[in-house]
Amino acid sequence: MTALVALLLKLVGTGFLAIATIGVLRFEDSFQRMHAATKAGTLGAGLVLLGVIITKGSMDATVVALLTLAFLIGTMPVAGHLLGRAAYISGAPLRSREDALAGILPRAAHPLEERTVSAFLADVAPVVSRRPAAETILAPEAPEPDDLPYDAGYDGVRFALIAPHARMVTRRAMRLADAREAALTAVAVIDRDCVETARVPAARDAIRAKLAQAIEEMRAEMGGCPSRFSLSYEEGDPLALIPASAREKRELLVLPTDGWCHHGARVTLPVFEERLTDKLFQVAEKHEGPTLFVGFREGEGGRLVVMHDGSRRVQRLAAWALNTGLWPVSALTVVGEADASQREALGAIAADRGLRLEHARRARSSGRLLLPATCADAAALILPRLPERAMGYGEFWYDNLAPGWRGDVLV
Repeated sequence: MTALVALLLKLVGTGFLAIATIGVLRFEDSFQRMHAATKAGTLGAGLVLLGVIITKGSMDATVVALLTLAFLIGTMPVAGHLLGRAAYISGAPLRSREDALAGILPRAAHPLEERTVSAFLADVAPVVSRRPAAETILAPEAPEPDDLPYDAGYDGVRFALIAPHARMVTRRAMRLADAREAALTAVAVIDRDCVETARVPAARDAIRAKLAQAIEEMRAEMGGCPSRFSLSYEEGDPLALIPASAREKRELLVLPTDGWCHHGARVTLPVFEERLTDKLFQVAEKHEGPTLFVGFREGEGGRLVVMHDGSRRVQRLAAWALNTGLWPVSALTVVGEADASQREALGAIAADRGLRLEHARRARSSGRLLLPATCADAAALILPRLPERAMGYGEFWYDNLAPGWRGDVLV
């Protein structure tokens, strides 16, 4: 009978220890994880020790087990209280519905990790802006073609800081901003959906580590603190935080061709991760001005190709790109359905820039839209709209335009 009681105590204690382990792994904030570790962990260890006392029955085993149990009871609650108090004061995320200590203990507005990143960026960005969650709004719907801001030039350049392409995108955004002495804004966002979908405690830390690496690459590329530069560091909805608002219509948005705001951290479900790159297209659609997807050729030399659908929108976008001088190209090729008047208008702008104008037919292969063979040396491409999917049947969206081509794309 004694052996059965001892075994039962050990089994129940081991069960509580397992529950504590699961709680530490599954709970969302540090306070909940601390509760599981201190309460269930202490109770589980205590029951196991009582089972050992009954099993051994000797004085030595009883004294050691009781001293160990007294040590656990005397230290675990105190340690949990002190750690919880420190976490609360430092601003650690609190997932409970009510804050019982509000107004009793002081509490930082932002977690320690975010304040550490802000301090790290202090010598890089003169302005680090944060948008409170209550003020975060969805970007407005795409404007009508007549309202698109495609007059020559731009007042600002904003770019999404996304690993692992931070260095390349930073370099291009800086060049574009310097060319017109425009304001430069970097937007560093952690996608909250990625953190919550991962459902593992380490997801947020893994993503922050990747983003910190991207920020370091941006800092190295800048080589200092350029004038007219600001950085926004957020955790939330990238579709609301990255695109420019309606008040900033003259901003050019610069994006990488792939990647997303989990910054390459392997913390999401495989099926979900395959769809993340498509969200870059949604960012471009919500942006109030032109969007430039940075290719690996960096727009040097070659020709500018306009995939024309005959719309006024792509006509004005092409005219804006030519008047602004986004690329040092040597020729302009119009592909598609531009009428004679549209080709004539673009030809006049091209002539003023010393470019020769060509017209080519649209090429198709297996139902896919491809660049003509004569445009293989294209440095940049203007599209009327983006593909429906960034990744389809294992193919990158660029390869649906021209296999192996990696120039700039402006939409």
